[in-house]
Amino acid sequence: MVIVKPNSSGIKKAVAVIKKNGVIVYPTDTAYALGGFFDSSAVARKILTIKQRTDRKFTLIAGNQKQVENFFKLSSLSKKITKQYWPGPLSLIVSRRFAVRVPKNRIAKLLAQRAGKPLIATSANLSGGTAPYDSTAIIRQFSNKKNKPDLLIDAGRLRQRKISTIIRVTAKKITVIRPGAITI
Repeated sequence: MVIVKPNSSGIKKAVAVIKKNGVIVYPTDTAYALGGFFDSSAVARKILTIKQRTDRKFTLIAGNQKQVENFFKLSSLSKKITKQYWPGPLSLIVSRRFAVRVPKNRIAKLLAQRAGKPLIATSANLSGGTAPYDSTAIIRQFSNKKNKPDLLIDAGRLRQRKISTIIRVTAKKITVIRPGAITI
């Protein structure tokens, strides 16, 4: 696993890995995440192998609302809610497999913007483990593993925050699927 700093050179290297269908670890506004292109079955398989999980549902990070709308259809109520809460820790279910958010974290947003599409953002831990906030713990966790991420953007210790709230929006109803940092 290549380790880079969260500077322009590190971001450039991370985007190059993403564009080759690689998997990276990167900081978000909630914890460190495993990620890569959301629409790559190779990336999804690799992430599932790394996490030792089978559930193919993922949260995604997008660079901005326009990027979300380029890949997913949002209702007028969804747009109203996202304009109020994005950027921030509110994830909106947009399909059977994906919930998406625009984070406050500059690095996460920049990665999605430069990669050109939303990125998977599942916690960078083995399935059932706690969300990681410390790059040192992530390095230790994957050091002796055969299946590991290709690159880590090492932003040090992140401030521990609540997980993102996940909601489902229908024509006139908002349902909280997972309570988190934002109360709707």
